[in-house]
Amino acid sequence: MLESAATRRLVGALRRAVLRAAPSAAEAIKFRALCYYHADAWFGSIGGNICFIEVRRGRVSLSFIHGAALPDPDRLLRGKAKMKRFIPVVDLQSAADPRIAAIIHAAAELRPWD
Repeated sequence: MLESAATRRLVGALRRAVLRAAPSAAEAIKFRALCYYHADAWFGSIGGNICFIEVRRGRVSLSFIHGAALPDPDRLLRGKAKMKRFIPVVDLQSAADPRIAAIIHAAAELRPWD
């Protein structure tokens, strides 16, 4: 399914934000999403997951497999799974939010396999 131009712009802005906050992240399409991870991690894109950008039903989310372990003082992370959390990203301004960048950076610093 082709996404709208607005959705593609939002994903592009979020991709740039992730690459700024986690410049050493490997990038690949995994799980039908743009996935960012530590390439040297045990279990690769799952064990070393930093985050991934998901588009489902036209809605964009920034998801974190290890999200429950991340600091979230502004309570941006959503979800009730044991570990996975996500942030709904609704517009370009949200994609550039420094609070989201801080969570991405914290996820990039997390190394649960060590």
